Amino acid sequence: MPVTAHPDEHLPAPPGRPRHPRAWLAGAALLTLVIAAGLGAHEVAQRRDERAHDARELTGGDPERAPALMRAYGCAGCHTIPGVRGADGLVGPPLSGFASRAYIGGVLLNDPNNLVTWLLNPKAADPKTAMPAVGLTQEQARHIAAYLYTLR
Repeated sequence: MPVTAHPDEHLPAPPGRPRHPRAWLAGAALLTLVIAAGLGAHEVAQRRDERAHDARELTGGDPERAPALMRAYGCAGCHTIPGVRGADGLVGPPLSGFASRAYIGGVLLNDPNNLVTWLLNPKAADPKTAMPAVGLTQEQARHIAAYLYTLR
């Protein structure tokens, strides 16, 4: 029995469209995924901006100034901190999800004033903590606190 060609194989593909219907569907599916990913990225950026706004309101600090401070004052050497280049320390706890934690250093309720107090002088809250006072100003501590409250 002779093998016959598929009926669509005789026709040229329309300009700009693949000849095979499945190829067209695959292209449409890929386009849908790209659009969805773009919308998802927009949503993520919007949530990040909302968290930064809320953190500024809570602390009076600017979370965008914190990464440079965390590197300069050694936080990044002891802690793993999401979004801070080089912050992969293993001495202190990782700070991911910090805003969702109930306690700071296991001893203070997690609120903005307690966090700033902790950042300025951890040993005042817990004399046995390994975390040192690194010489932050009140303003610098507020910037770092704001950043930590963006980490959910």
